[in-house]
Amino acid sequence: MNRLPRTIRDGFFHGFKITATLMKVVLPVYAVVVLLKYSPVMPFLERLFRPAMGFFLLPGEAVMPLLAGVFTDEYGSIATAVQFDFTTAQITTIAMICLVFHSIPVEFALCQRIGLPGGKLILYRFFAAIFIGFVTARIGGIYL
Repeated sequence: MNRLPRTIRDGFFHGFKITATLMKVVLPVYAVVVLLKYSPVMPFLERLFRPAMGFFLLPGEAVMPLLAGVFTDEYGSIATAVQFDFTTAQITTIAMICLVFHSIPVEFALCQRIGLPGGKLILYRFFAAIFIGFVTARIGGIYL
C-alpha cells in the first residue's frame, strides 16, 4: 500500500522536472519566433528560402521550424511550427527532416569529443534529411 503513494509522488516530481527542462527550450524559441514572424526579417527569410523549401513542397516560412530543429532539437521545431498554418503533409515533411537533421551543433561537438569524424556525420545526415524530406513530401501529398 505504501508503494502507490510514493510512486505517484515520484512520478509527479519527475514529470515536473522534465516539463521544466522542456520549457527552457520551448518558451525562448517560441518567443523569438513570434518576434521574427511579425518583423521585417520574416518576409526576407521567406523570399530567400522559398526555392529551397519548394523542393520539399513547403512554403517559404517552413524555414523557421527547420532552422530551429537544426540548431536546437525537435521541441524547438515544434514550438516554431505551431506559429504557422501548415497542412498535415507539410508538418509531416518538416518533422521527418528535423528527426534526421536535428541538434547539429551539440552532436558535432559530441563527435569531436569522442573522436568521430563530425563533418562526415553531419554531411551524411544533411543528405539523408534532404532525401527523406523529398520522399516524405511526395508521399505526404498523396496519402495525407
